[in-house]
Amino acid sequence: MLRVLEINQLEDLSHVRCNWQRLWDSTPSATFFQTLEWLQIYWKHFGEGKQLRVLLVLDDHRLVGVVPLVVVHESTRLGRVRVLTYPLSDWGTHFGVLAEDPKATLCRALQHINNTPRNWDLMDLRWLDENDLERSTTFDAMSDAGFSPNPGVWKETALIDFEGTWEDYLRSRSPKLRAEVRRKLKKFDATGRIQLQRYRPLGKEANDCDPRWDLYRTATQIAERSWQGHSTTGTTISHRNIRSYIKDCHVAATQLGMLDLAILYLEERPIGFCYNYTFKGQVFGLRRGDTPEAREHGLGTLLTAMLIRDSFDRGDTTLDMGPGSFEAKRRWMTRIATVGRMTHYPLNAPRAQILRLKHWWQSRLDRKSGRLRTALEGKATS
Repeated sequence: MLRVLEINQLEDLSHVRCNWQRLWDSTPSATFFQTLEWLQIYWKHFGEGKQLRVLLVLDDHRLVGVVPLVVVHESTRLGRVRVLTYPLSDWGTHFGVLAEDPKATLCRALQHINNTPRNWDLMDLRWLDENDLERSTTFDAMSDAGFSPNPGVWKETALIDFEGTWEDYLRSRSPKLRAEVRRKLKKFDATGRIQLQRYRPLGKEANDCDPRWDLYRTATQIAERSWQGHSTTGTTISHRNIRSYIKDCHVAATQLGMLDLAILYLEERPIGFCYNYTFKGQVFGLRRGDTPEAREHGLGTLLTAMLIRDSFDRGDTTLDMGPGSFEAKRRWMTRIATVGRMTHYPLNAPRAQILRLKHWWQSRLDRKSGRLRTALEGKATS
């Protein structure tokens, strides 16, 4: 029989590091953000005011699943609401449990949540990938644990699937983009005036974990010269509010063999960068930028094209370009993927019930626009 051990202090997780990694390795869609290393960095920089609830699911004494949860305080028009959710905070697009049997693991973890004092007003499991939605993993687990899951859309993200060859992909693009890419590659790439340096270390276990701070500094300098240097969101890699977080992640990703950093040079001058994380053939684009000189020559297009071409050569499977700015990404992406959410609104939490009405209305709009997958139709509770 499965049992749950709840951990509320991050330092108490140190003894499960090897088993956490074992479960990460056995979870097909696991990302950098589901590593224990990332959780430690996240908690160091953003843990203040939050409560950690990491649920370790054991079969006898063997760890068979990890469900990292956090209680965060979020501001709404109704006031502050305590939300029980995953600890991703939109740094990535997907999150979930690490487990040999994800549905059984999540169900047992949520039974534990249901049987313990409630320190949250709203359960909102966000950042669910399309496999989770199609297989009803979270929906069924929440239902079996005694909750009432309400499916919805958290975000949408632009994806490129690396199927076939680079030439196959290029032929699938619009005639205008195809002609532009080929013309610029001929003008710059073939003459040697432009080069793409892509750094992807194998990690500590392979004795290949040089952080290459020279490349990192180059990327941040380009970011400061791009639109990101004037951004006020505080989420660009050059922004002082998150600089230390990004640097800690840089070290961790390098040691784990999950860093993917590309710099574009024009006649040996760095003019563009793509800062990514990579895992099991999947690439997640965290940030990118280019200099005014690159924009003057229209080399932003070439940076994207050369990165995609290189991913085909490396045998990558997907590139997640992230949510938003779909007009700029539309000519590159092969599809838009739904990032889902499953929400439970306790009956004895008045603010949660009002939010339920708001989310219900939004889900109706999502269905009307086609954003909510057909597979979820009929599963929303009234």
